[in-house]
Amino acid sequence: MDPYGQSQTSCPQCGAPAPFRGTAVSLVCEFCDSTIVRTGIDVRLIGKVSALIDNGSPIILGSRGRHRGTPFEVAGRLQVSYGRGTWNEWFVDFADGTTGWLTDAQGQYAIVRPKDPSIVAGRVPAFNEIQVNMILNVDGIEAVVVDRRGASYKGAEGILPFEAQPGMTFYGVDLRGHDGEFLSLDYGNAPGHAQPTPYLGEAIELAAVGLHPLRQFEGWRFTGWNGPGPQGQAQPGRSR
Repeated sequence: MDPYGQSQTSCPQCGAPAPFRGTAVSLVCEFCDSTIVRTGIDVRLIGKVSALIDNGSPIILGSRGRHRGTPFEVAGRLQVSYGRGTWNEWFVDFADGTTGWLTDAQGQYAIVRPKDPSIVAGRVPAFNEIQVNMILNVDGIEAVVVDRRGASYKGAEGILPFEAQPGMTFYGVDLRGHDGEFLSLDYGNAPGHAQPTPYLGEAIELAAVGLHPLRQFEGWRFTGWNGPGPQGQAQPGRSR
């Protein structure tokens, strides 16, 4: 049995298969680019997504890897932008039934997983009160704020765990711990509260988690095999 189980339904717009899986709430139809939202056994349309910007990411939908011993699959992408540019947030399904995000910005990557919101509710400031370089304690981890932003949802593909309305703006804070921890506080689309959803993880290298397959670019060449991948498969090395 595929550990990344999915349920089959159809796109209300074009009739193509709409393979929701797990706790996914929205899905972008790969045939007509309509965003489909699932509520119980019903599905509905909320519009079409904008075209994704090709920002040179090597990650693709369906790529698989292993993080801290647990296999995962890249199931969706949310592309967002703010003053400093555009980046990708890849939604990942873990084989143990949990989910997380693979952040992808300017060649830097991190995997984070959601934590119980009660660990920070009322214990961290509201988004509007947070400043870069502020030190916060998140679930016993002392971390420094390295970024805060309101970002606009530009486009998506695959499945996502929330209703991704085109044009939506959401607010988040990124922090780094003294021992390399990567933390994020997600305030949603209403920044004036002190009950964000916390995410905890770490910076990673794609090769270290055995992510495969990866998108190939002109000018890249295979240089040999650099070790076993997630399922015991050898992974190709690349150089420019």
